[in-house]
Amino acid sequence: MIMKKRKTPVVVLILEMLLTRLHPQYPRRPDLEDELAKYLSGHKGEQSLDFYLDELPQKEYFIFHNLRILQNPNYFQIDILILTQNYFLIIEVKNFSGILYFDQDLYQLIRKINGVEETFADPISQVKRQHYRLRDWLKDHKFTNIPIESLVVISNPQTQIKVPPGRTDVYQWVTHKTHLPERIRFYERKYKNECISIKELRKLTKLLLKSHTSPIPNLLQKYQISSEDIIKGVVCPKCGAIPMVRSKRKWLCITCKTHSRTAHIQALRDYSLLISPTITNSQCRDFLKLESRTTAKKLLLDLNFPTSGQLRHRKYHLDFDDLDE
Repeated sequence: MIMKKRKTPVVVLILEMLLTRLHPQYPRRPDLEDELAKYLSGHKGEQSLDFYLDELPQKEYFIFHNLRILQNPNYFQIDILILTQNYFLIIEVKNFSGILYFDQDLYQLIRKINGVEETFADPISQVKRQHYRLRDWLKDHKFTNIPIESLVVISNPQTQIKVPPGRTDVYQWVTHKTHLPERIRFYERKYKNECISIKELRKLTKLLLKSHTSPIPNLLQKYQISSEDIIKGVVCPKCGAIPMVRSKRKWLCITCKTHSRTAHIQALRDYSLLISPTITNSQCRDFLKLESRTTAKKLLLDLNFPTSGQLRHRKYHLDFDDLDE
């Protein structure tokens, strides 16, 4: 049973917004494009496991995608967490092509593709840290003596996995996605006794969902992008031109003549993630390129955003619930 669905990562949404609203010749645009490609690859890799996860008995397996939980003093994040009454399973998904060499002496992953070698952080060490952090978090919340297994799943079945001579223990931690069902059957045989009641499992499910916090990365700061670099205006949903103009209660694209009544909603989503989670009437007019204070007020009120402050100091809290990962 899917307890927490996978959504498009917020960082992907922000990167796509930035690439839409930055000039094509912006100096660091290639860096943003590379980062977007990396996150999209990871997201695609996680999606590719759905075929195997959907085959699990829904009443016995509780599945969470992209959990991010505070375990003082820092957060830890898990790609996929599976809960059963007999054991818990952490899955870290890696979408790599080429040949992967797991160097457990220096704790690094070396990828060779097209004759080029690259070094990455060791995913086995990463999933072990997730194991310890989850174990400690569960202990803090009075859930103890529950076996936890951890697994690095390589989502590309054509990727070759290599390990140093004599280090076959790596295979305890790493597998291809096509072998995931077999690995789960192994855990089922290994853990035959129930360690947690279904009532406590449901209680834990609610606690995990309540404890999840979605990250909002500040990419403007990371890439030293000024808010002045952001192209303002409503983006045409058909051709991507900026800005659309307000005419007779609709937005009109001068480039392709598309009309829209709701195109400003995406622009406000952009503002909430790129600039600020709150907006005033004046800021709304500036970002949407509106002249009418009344029109801006109506557009904001129609979306039923929570507000704070009075009159000209009123702020609208741009609350888009679907942004949660």
